[in-house]
Amino acid sequence: MKNQKDQVSLFKLVFTHNWEDPESDHVVLKIKKDDALMAITSGGCNVLGFLLFDPQVIYTLDINPTQSYLLELKVAAIKSLDFIAFTSFAGLRDSKNRLEQYEKIKPLLSEDARKYWDEQNKIIKNGFIMNGQFEKFIKIAGKFIMLLQGKKRVLGLFNEKSKQEQETYFDKIWNTKRFHYIFKILFNKRMLAKRGLVAEYFHFDDGSTSFSESFYKRAKNAFRDIPIKGNYFLSLYLLGKFQNDHEVPNYLKEENYEMIKAKLDRIKIITADAQGWLDSMPDLSIDCFALSNICELMSE
Repeated sequence: MKNQKDQVSLFKLVFTHNWEDPESDHVVLKIKKDDALMAITSGGCNVLGFLLFDPQVIYTLDINPTQSYLLELKVAAIKSLDFIAFTSFAGLRDSKNRLEQYEKIKPLLSEDARKYWDEQNKIIKNGFIMNGQFEKFIKIAGKFIMLLQGKKRVLGLFNEKSKQEQETYFDKIWNTKRFHYIFKILFNKRMLAKRGLVAEYFHFDDGSTSFSESFYKRAKNAFRDIPIKGNYFLSLYLLGKFQNDHEVPNYLKEENYEMIKAKLDRIKIITADAQGWLDSMPDLSIDCFALSNICELMSE
């Protein structure tokens, strides 16, 4: 295994949001009642969503302690607050009392997490949503795209369309030379590596001649071929926020809130190297593995 300390910024909050589609996890993992899961923590969104499948336990690991502290904060906030107060604290609604809400929440944090968040007044005050290193880059990129593509073209992308209309919109209106230019300037290894991961983290195996070309192909698929309605990832990339209260991760939906709150104690937050931790576990003790993209950090 590569030395992960050379690969990951260990003491910076890289993600406050999961950037892996939970629907893909649901289809592949087929989580059943009373399963034991192991997941990479990252932004914690998908871990919280897994509780809806009624697993017995979720071991959620990250080598970066600040990602563990983030999930601790989310868990403590859900335990302490009702749904409206929680989504206000998170940053989905306007609020002027997040620092006061934090004072109510922080007794439920571990000592290390409390020390960390006590020094993060800016993130707390703004709401934690979209305030990791990567998310801050995404917001800058979204403003850049808005500038190059124009507000009318960006907002037009989110208008409801048939599959054919979406393809035509991309081909005739969206897919400009400026759109290609964005990938050369922003979505390249050097720029993305500044957001918490070194350049070797990023790989492509689709025949592209560069990472920016590979990223463009993936973006084209997202803009042209995947239905835009309900795609909150696209909304976060282009607008820096969710479109509405319904197109959000499952843990931020009101109808799921009490069910998730009732099962929070099933989450076991662990800060460790995943391979070392797995070696310490008994055989056949875990039913499902959501490993995110940590395999890219490992040797062949």
